[in-house]
Amino acid sequence: MRENSTSCLRVRTRRAVKEALADTALELFEASGFEQVTVADIAKAAGISQRSFFRYFGSKEDVVLGDRIPTAEEVLAVLTPHLAAHPAWEALRLTVRSMTQLMEVEAEAERWKQAVRLICRTPGLRARYLERHLAWVDALVPELTSRTGPGGARAELKAQTMVNTALSCFDVALTRWSDEEGEQRTLAALVEEVFGFVRIPSEEAGV
Repeated sequence: MRENSTSCLRVRTRRAVKEALADTALELFEASGFEQVTVADIAKAAGISQRSFFRYFGSKEDVVLGDRIPTAEEVLAVLTPHLAAHPAWEALRLTVRSMTQLMEVEAEAERWKQAVRLICRTPGLRARYLERHLAWVDALVPELTSRTGPGGARAELKAQTMVNTALSCFDVALTRWSDEEGEQRTLAALVEEVFGFVRIPSEEAGV
């Protein structure tokens, strides 16, 4: 029992140190620009060695992206139960809504906003973020294709359209959420508003 408690304490301590290091790095990136800040700068500001930095992050890009962005498998795991109970477009909306819940946790919200602003302003980060999007598309399209009619090229085209449109809606909501100041709408509310601009007739969606 004592060994388990010690192990849990280590995990919590490591998480706390990692979060503090991320906060330091994100503040530096926002103040000086991602490209201008080095790992040495981050380590110095955090009062640690560069070697210690690499115990927590593989690179400075990982501070912004890393395990912050869900994997394709994680997104698919969220989508699948929604598809079992809803039409495809509604399932995509609910999947995006589910993702916002993790992002709007009080302790994470500001980190997410900083990360999104950096991704939008930094070509290299934007490219890596788009790679994640492509991975999501590759994972989600086959799942939707199998549920949008008899299959074939037309069903795949419908699925590709819906998935890419849903991710674009998510990006629009994320960008607006990260930039708004003062009295802000929640990310969930923005997602609902942006998705509300899109209408996919059921006969066209095949659902």
